[in-house]
Amino acid sequence: MRKTLLAACLLSTFAATAAAQSTESSYAPKGLRPFIGVGFTSGGDTILPVTVTVSNSSTRYHEDISAGGGLDLRVGLSQRLGDLPWTVQVAAAYHNDQSNGVEGSKYRFRRIPLEATLLWHATDRARIGFGVRKATNATFKIDNGTLTDGSGNEFRGVYEKYALKASTGFIVEGEYAVTPGWSLKGRFVFESFRFRDFPQAEKVDAEHFGVQSVWYLP
Repeated sequence: MRKTLLAACLLSTFAATAAAQSTESSYAPKGLRPFIGVGFTSGGDTILPVTVTVSNSSTRYHEDISAGGGLDLRVGLSQRLGDLPWTVQVAAAYHNDQSNGVEGSKYRFRRIPLEATLLWHATDRARIGFGVRKATNATFKIDNGTLTDGSGNEFRGVYEKYALKASTGFIVEGEYAVTPGWSLKGRFVFESFRFRDFPQAEKVDAEHFGVQSVWYLP
């Protein structure tokens, strides 16, 4: 509930700030516009806490692999609905949280979300959107990793791969057009995962907040 209220407050603040802006040019032209985007997300349960040791050093640092965090790369299409203050967007993304250790070790959680969003034009520059998404091909993978059991014993050279199944996710987002071809987005996603091979295990919370930079192609 707190996360939901936080998302609503952020969007309200965003809309109020954007409404104070005025411009004579159109930042949401009619027609079909392809777009590309890059962003970063944070949130969700920790799938695996990772401790990385720097090569030839006693220095260690922690990097959690989380269900909601990581780099977000995407491509999509945006369509303004005639003269109505509405835009429909569809997108496919590559969402990855990864930690690289020494000696080629890698820990990563990758998924390919498919999204559909309906955005309302609050002003010429500002839009508020709601949508759904499905994170496909969700995979948690360890390559040449090191794991520690409950007794403190270390196991090196571990190779593991687990498939996860995503719930239908829900999106709340705000977008502000800095220029006619470049926008910034803030969004909150509600979703969760379950391990396919361990149906008895508890679901993994993947709710997360993200920021994106989006470029619309002419």
